Amino acid sequence: MRKKNLWRPLAAVSLLAFSGFAALILAASPQSHPIGVKITAALFAVGVVWCGFEIFLRHQNDLRYIATMNRRLESSGQSVPQHMMMPIAILNRDMQFIWYNDSFEEAIASGVDFFGKDLADMLPTLPKQLAEHDTAEVTVNDHTYHVFQSDYVRSGGKTHMLCFQDISDYVKLRHHFWDTRICVLSIVIDNYEDTMSAVKPSERSAVLAELEALFDRQFDGTDCIFARLEDDKFLVLVESQYYIAMEHAKFPILDEVRKIVVGGKNAMTLSIGVGRGGTTLSQNEMFAQQSLDMALGRGGDQAAVKTKSGYNFYGGVSKGVEKKSKTRHRAVAKAMRELLESCDRVFIMGHSLSDLDAVGAAIGTAFIAGSLGKQFRIILNPKATLAGPLVEQLITEHPDWLISPEAAASAIEQDDLLIVVDTFSKDILEAPAVYQAANHVMVIDHHRKMVNYLDNTTLLFHEPYASSASELVTGLIQFLDFRENLPRFCAEALLAGIMLDTKNFVMQTGVQTFEAAAFLRTQGADPVTVKALFAASMTAYRHRSLLVSDAELHGRFAIAVAREAVPDMQVIAAQTADDLLGIEGVDASFVIFPNDSLACISARSLGKMNVQVIMEMLGGGGHQTMAAAQVKNCTPTALRIRLIETLDSLETADSAASDET
Repeated sequence: MRKKNLWRPLAAVSLLAFSGFAALILAASPQSHPIGVKITAALFAVGVVWCGFEIFLRHQNDLRYIATMNRRLESSGQSVPQHMMMPIAILNRDMQFIWYNDSFEEAIASGVDFFGKDLADMLPTLPKQLAEHDTAEVTVNDHTYHVFQSDYVRSGGKTHMLCFQDISDYVKLRHHFWDTRICVLSIVIDNYEDTMSAVKPSERSAVLAELEALFDRQFDGTDCIFARLEDDKFLVLVESQYYIAMEHAKFPILDEVRKIVVGGKNAMTLSIGVGRGGTTLSQNEMFAQQSLDMALGRGGDQAAVKTKSGYNFYGGVSKGVEKKSKTRHRAVAKAMRELLESCDRVFIMGHSLSDLDAVGAAIGTAFIAGSLGKQFRIILNPKATLAGPLVEQLITEHPDWLISPEAAASAIEQDDLLIVVDTFSKDILEAPAVYQAANHVMVIDHHRKMVNYLDNTTLLFHEPYASSASELVTGLIQFLDFRENLPRFCAEALLAGIMLDTKNFVMQTGVQTFEAAAFLRTQGADPVTVKALFAASMTAYRHRSLLVSDAELHGRFAIAVAREAVPDMQVIAAQTADDLLGIEGVDASFVIFPNDSLACISARSLGKMNVQVIMEMLGGGGHQTMAAAQVKNCTPTALRIRLIETLDSLETADSAASDET
């Protein structure tokens, strides 16, 4: 603003005030001279004009000052963004660079000409992130930037301004925080008591010393805390940065520990439960215990990691080790008796599309409930079962034992007990509504635990090493020691369940399997009568033979595809998968078939390949040697392609792991 002398405005105001005061005096005096009055009036008029002139000049000067400041601000507005410390870029509607400042050129472009180039070509990760959130995080030249996007629409079109805020220090702090978070590993030696029972004390000490040496090698350099809680239980606290490397390597300790042989014949295995991502250390410890329970429920010899969406599993390639001790059977039998005596009625059900094992275990459980004087009903849909001959015999001999899923859902009450046999999954229950309505639930199952398992159980009898649910129920009957003998019909139903899941005592058999079969034989079970329950029609046999002849070999896998659905297709597929295992060089077999809008797979293996893991990747589950999957809105041909891709990915992962080893 241009400076101006103050004497002129002061003089103008003084003249105006003096003349005005003099005029008032002269006007009040009766002896005032006319000439004096005229002079005073003239001076007052001059003062008024002079003051008005000074006000006009003052206003003009203010306008000049505003105009000058506008010119200076406009000049600064054009030059300041160019020299700002924050990188800024402007893009046109086609996301092409049309301007960027000096900081952007120095920090982001680094000497590369960005003008006219597409954002997707120069910074490929940005467009997708900005399209979803209007903000993004990008790393350029070893610096991490938080990118903000602002859109401007003008007559000339739409432009986008990107501002890059350097957050490298924050990202380093964030990484350090997550890298140093404590992960909890709960480790258990599988079946420790049975494995060590026949070992000399000196050899046991040598085995445990070798195991601890293995732990030392695996956790060397990780600055972890390792504690031995019991003879077979260990606790490890390790930072997340070291744990992540362990998980990426798929827990090599699982493979290394199998090299430790106990008593010259049994390989040692571990189950690992991992807790991480919790808000507190105690929450991670709880996650680790839940993961360990899941690993043990799936047969052990694996690591289970609890995540936000469920669980991740590593390992699980060996068979579950059979427990020789029957302490668990005795304890469950006692608890089951107490639970049955405290309830009013008993409802028993298996999985949907029930097979001989599910129906046989249900019949055996019904015998237990009836022997204890309880009213019972078996929930079953006779029109959707794979155990047709056994169900028909049940309807003929004991029609009052059955109840439909719909009737059971409305009949079950608060003090009733629901016993679920041959499944541990919520997804394949015969009557999900009954499970939702039940306040007391007991589960008897031998399948490896899946993620969506039954969690509100009052009593759980889950033994993945067992051959079948019928074997477990038979063991309970032995320990309950009823005065009356097991009826022949019930004994044959249980034996049929065992024979189905063991493939006539070939697969998944142990000492207790044969003990259960021997007990059932003493109760009158006739193997010839049981064999008749497996008889297939000539039409089914022809379809099975056709599937076997059309099967193809994909490496060490046999794959057969049924193009059309036929009656009893589930049974035919399972039998075909069993037959394909007899081909030389086949470790696992898969039979794909349509079922309404579903494409289904029946999978079998001889134990070298864990088909449960493969089926879980396709949305199914099961056991290590028997598994299945159902895929909605998919054709058998499309499912075959997905299966082959899954098998190839597993083979590639196994080869990579072998190369690293």
